[in-house]
Amino acid sequence: HGLAVTDAVFAARYGLLRRSLALVPHAKVQSVRLTQGPWRRALRLADVHVDTGANKTVTARLRDAEEAAELLRSQAERSRTGRRDAPPDRWMA
Repeated sequence: HGLAVTDAVFAARYGLLRRSLALVPHAKVQSVRLTQGPWRRALRLADVHVDTGANKTVTARLRDAEEAAELLRSQAERSRTGRRDAPPDRWMA
């Protein structure tokens, strides 16, 4: 599982035999959440889910718990500023 965050997008790579890349522009993010079950909590791992307005979710899986918490805070801030700075017709093309 790979992860990259730029000024414009949140990108997550996943898949073992067939790699896939999911890109979400910060202005399109509707919500960000962190999940951590009992086994992952014991291993100090967590997942960060980025939900879009298109009813899709991109997940950064198996991150260190502290890294995931920081990613959650920073992505929430990027989403707020991305929506504020993007004109309404920017993503309609």
